[in-house]
Amino acid sequence: MEPQLNHREAKALFFALADEELPEPQATAVRSHLDGCDECRAGWVRYEKTVQRVRTVEREKAPPVMTSMVLNRVKRERRFGLRKLHLAHNYHRVPVEVLIPLLLAAAVAAFLMLSAS
Repeated sequence: MEPQLNHREAKALFFALADEELPEPQATAVRSHLDGCDECRAGWVRYEKTVQRVRTVEREKAPPVMTSMVLNRVKRERRFGLRKLHLAHNYHRVPVEVLIPLLLAAAVAAFLMLSAS
């Protein structure tokens, strides 16, 4: 018998399900939850559409200045930890596995819009 997932557990696995990286028992459990939960199914549809849109965006090489800024930010975050992200996650109750790809997609979209103008 496959394990029953709650909403939070199912949503936390969207990232791996979209990338087809879940072991079959977990993938089956998520799909089973989605079959019986309208709220999570709607969330999955939105998430899957977002992933598909991001995958169709043409890849471009970031300007050196942006690369430098991102690397400096990563170094700073490693030094001080991910406290801010953790607090945002607790406040908004969005699984980090969902939050990070969405923030990345938003950053890529903003960069592409700025570079197009």
